[in-house]
Amino acid sequence: MQLYKYSQFNIIADQTEDKVLIYNTYTLNYRWIDNSELDDIQDKQSIDIGDVPVYLANEGFIVPNTLDEIQRLKDDAKAHAEKADFMFLSIFTTLACNYRCVYCFEKDQLCQTEHMTKETADEIIAFIKRRYVDHKFTKPLKIKWFGGEPLLNMDIIRYISNALIINNIEFNARMYTNGRLLTKEIAEELKSLHVTDEVVIPLDGLAPTYAKLKNCTEDDFYKTIQNIKDVEDILKITIHINISEASKSDILQLVKLIRNDYKIKSSFNTISIAPQNTTIINSENNISYDEFHKIKDILLKDAVIPLRRRYGCEARHPDYYVIDTKGDIYICEHLVGQKKYIVGNIKDQSSIINRNGTLWDNSRIIDDCKECPILPLCFGYCTSQRFIDNIDCQKDKRIEATKQQLLKLISNRNQSIKHQNE
Repeated sequence: MQLYKYSQFNIIADQTEDKVLIYNTYTLNYRWIDNSELDDIQDKQSIDIGDVPVYLANEGFIVPNTLDEIQRLKDDAKAHAEKADFMFLSIFTTLACNYRCVYCFEKDQLCQTEHMTKETADEIIAFIKRRYVDHKFTKPLKIKWFGGEPLLNMDIIRYISNALIINNIEFNARMYTNGRLLTKEIAEELKSLHVTDEVVIPLDGLAPTYAKLKNCTEDDFYKTIQNIKDVEDILKITIHINISEASKSDILQLVKLIRNDYKIKSSFNTISIAPQNTTIINSENNISYDEFHKIKDILLKDAVIPLRRRYGCEARHPDYYVIDTKGDIYICEHLVGQKKYIVGNIKDQSSIINRNGTLWDNSRIIDDCKECPILPLCFGYCTSQRFIDNIDCQKDKRIEATKQQLLKLISNRNQSIKHQNE
């Protein structure tokens, strides 16, 4: 007879006198159950399925006691990576930038005037062609245009994109840009060059705060906002609202400006300014985890169950390459400019990154976090921040935020049902 055990990925999100809200972060199922039912299963290793409601097994709150849940995560990650079947490049078109954001992880490492040359671009094109022939990828190449400010070297974006089009290599691209140079004409051209994934544009508070944090003018703020308005029907824009100690009092008014004054429809995410490098970030810019989530909770009225991550961040993708202006290759874009983290150069056409045994090895990451009940959601936090910048993942606060997100989701759904019945 098959016996069951309490899943290590259960969390108790809420509790009343008679009921508990149990949530499994692997199956993403949640349910209110009787306290007595929880007593029958919690932390038990030999549960007779005949003694408990069958839904506890069907929804993953209890699992076969022979199941190694950690190994299952490793197997999932491996299978997902093997099925990815595409290459992903983050290409730094330039190290130059028209801003000098005080919190930027590149501020002290980069912000030079260096642009990628056509010679380096040719090496990238040759590398792509070789990898797609050798590996026989069946899915389109993914490109992220990065910098510095990538639009300061629009010529190289055109050059690489047109070469791929001519060589019949399917691809789609996204871009991280401050948006100041993103005119309607440039947006139309980017769309023709397959920039069909999101274009991410950060905003850092209202005009005075924006100008202070980015070392630019208040006029730059208003021109960027207008650019977003002008191009959002051409490109898929995602606004990153950067929340810091300096900007936190601006955020609600900023959203009102975006939505009500400019009638901008683009989606937005809230991003906390967290230390990327302790020599760059200081307490004036950083914001506490608790404060960030308090503001985020006010802004994002619609809560959703988070997706279960399959292998963590893109840097753990088996064919992800970060390429700087000189063709040097890194595993993670946050490390660009720090020469000790260079793992090869694009001129070496055999440059393949082996992640086994490295900080980005998913098996190692899973083992390191195997006691955490939200591991399937978080998948080890940011590798660079945690293991290179030595930033604490604040597990307990992340678990509490997960509980609060679930409670908000349930409350919203109950309100919706109530309104439908009225």
